[in-house]
Amino acid sequence: MGTQRNGARTLLDLMAKACKLTHLPGFITGLNQILGSDEAASFYALWSPTCQFVEGLIAADNFYNQIDYTEETSGSEDISGA
Repeated sequence: MGTQRNGARTLLDLMAKACKLTHLPGFITGLNQILGSDEAASFYALWSPTCQFVEGLIAADNFYNQIDYTEETSGSEDISGA
């Protein structure tokens, strides 16, 4: 049986991979060369805490990627409640 996926899980998987890339040597240098130092600093100031949050979820037993089988309609992304 396949694993149920939705856009939220896919986004978080991609963010986890992107966060790993930011730990590579030379990332900040490359970002400065592409965006310029001011824009790179602004971007990294926002990105770094976001990565810390995502990596914290992963460290907590991959919590964000678990399927909630208590919901009868798990996998729905409709949060409007309608």
